[in-house]
Amino acid sequence: MTLQAYDRGVLAVQRGRFDEAREQLTLAGADDRALLLLGQLASDGRGEPADPVKAHRLYERAAELGNAEAAHNLGVLYATGRGVVADQATALRWYRRSAERGDARARRMVGLMYATGQGVPVDEDEAERHWRAAADAGEVMALHDLGTLFAYQRADLPEAAYWYLLAARAGVEGAERELGLLAPRLGEPARHDRRARTMLGVIRAYHLGDPVGGVELLTASAEDGDPVAQRSLGYLVQHGIGTAQDGIRAAALYQAAAEAGDAFAAFNLGALSGRSAEAVHWLRLAAEAGVVEAYPRLGDRLSEQDLDEEALRWYLRGAEAGDRGSMFAAACWYRDGFGGPVDLVQALRWYLALLNVGNGDGIHEAHGIAPSMTEDEIHEAGRLSGRLLEADLLVRRRGQRPR
Repeated sequence: MTLQAYDRGVLAVQRGRFDEAREQLTLAGADDRALLLLGQLASDGRGEPADPVKAHRLYERAAELGNAEAAHNLGVLYATGRGVVADQATALRWYRRSAERGDARARRMVGLMYATGQGVPVDEDEAERHWRAAADAGEVMALHDLGTLFAYQRADLPEAAYWYLLAARAGVEGAERELGLLAPRLGEPARHDRRARTMLGVIRAYHLGDPVGGVELLTASAEDGDPVAQRSLGYLVQHGIGTAQDGIRAAALYQAAAEAGDAFAAFNLGALSGRSAEAVHWLRLAAEAGVVEAYPRLGDRLSEQDLDEEALRWYLRGAEAGDRGSMFAAACWYRDGFGGPVDLVQALRWYLALLNVGNGDGIHEAHGIAPSMTEDEIHEAGRLSGRLLEADLLVRRRGQRPR
């Protein structure tokens, strides 16, 4: 299919041709995506004076058509009083609508409003419920919010440490600082509470530069049967951090944790098991539990066993989760027809999608397959990857090739 008005508008925005973009997006009519983008152009003042009143009108039309991001943006406008009279209750209503349509950022904002009593009475239980849902949906800032709730409101320090550790792993600003502040407070409960001891051990070994102290705490918890401690200690033992390096002991610790249901331990054990059938068993357990790092490694092991269809499925899971290796593998497999028929649209989609995670490794391959594709196929790959501009450049380059 040829480029539609919305796609032409997106291309014009990416080229900085904002007058052309507004013209094309207006031609798209009652397309909620086009209305959202028009609202963003008006709000940001790109190619026109910033006009939050106009943005509000466009967002409202898009939200009524079901656009979750537009509903979130309306929440922001009402919360800040930009282009409208500030109204926290109305902001909450729009955030709720956005959250109901799957926007994790809006779900987090609903939690914040319950936590702070904006537009609704303070309700920590509701705040926690929304933050947990947002975290499950991938909103990493909610991890920090949960840590703060348990550290400063609920006085549940091990639970606070758990959430701050997840936030730190996700790179959330401020999480490392909170772990440093939390560590001294965990000292007393760590004397009698296994989970507190484990959390303090992890913080000391992995975040405070005290692996020897961390090993001591984790060893005590691991011997007490804590799978998180077993897995964390296993990594330190495997790599000789704060203790003697011992691959056999590391594997035993990972196995104990994995058998207790720890998915990350299953991944570590699978990675440690090389190319054995046992590696596939543990990697599959980890992958089925949602450990993203397991997807490409499991795909590799399955490919070695000629289980190409299942391998491709795991590469795709990894690609959809943003794993670079999985994206490249999925693209190559679609290009070459491994695990299924050749599909150049999907191949180009994933080569281009690598750009979304700051990786240009697929560009050379993209140029290699584009001459074998129609213009519509290239544009479709651009739509699917969110890289319409790069796809259109491939079309233009293709048209300039000597005949």
